[in-house]
Amino acid sequence: MPELAADIEEAARDQISARIAEEFTGHALATLITAILTAEGFYCDQAPPGPDGGIDITAGRGPLGLDSPRLLVQVKSGGQIGAPVVTQLQGVMTTHGAEQGLLVAWGGLSKPARDALKNHQLRVRVWEAADVVDAVLRTYDRLPEEIRTVLPLRRVWMLSDSGA
Repeated sequence: MPELAADIEEAARDQISARIAEEFTGHALATLITAILTAEGFYCDQAPPGPDGGIDITAGRGPLGLDSPRLLVQVKSGGQIGAPVVTQLQGVMTTHGAEQGLLVAWGGLSKPARDALKNHQLRVRVWEAADVVDAVLRTYDRLPEEIRTVLPLRRVWMLSDSGA
């Protein structure tokens, strides 16, 4: 039974990931990430479509979004991300005085990009596709209706094999 439960969970996550990849490409993925961060208590300002200077979302705590932590987000919905994107995010974080950065790399990171992040683990987080799915599941009930309409999910409960 545990194998069946794991298979069902994996199949469900794969379907959710495929729907996100299909419906939330380009700027739409930034809109999804903005909604997730808002649901997690951040005040967000999302850049309009087009050139954004390396900042897709500016986020912070507090009523005006000026309280710590101040976060800059770069969202990439395409293929694997290389080291230049990491360097660009680190540069805009320094320029804008951001305490933390979030790099959403739907297609993952290249080895040089991972290497460029090694010394910045306390300042920069990376969300790959599985992390975005986790964030959607964590905040789904608080996401805007427009997103839940495009990404209709239903919670399913099943017995855990832990017996506790």
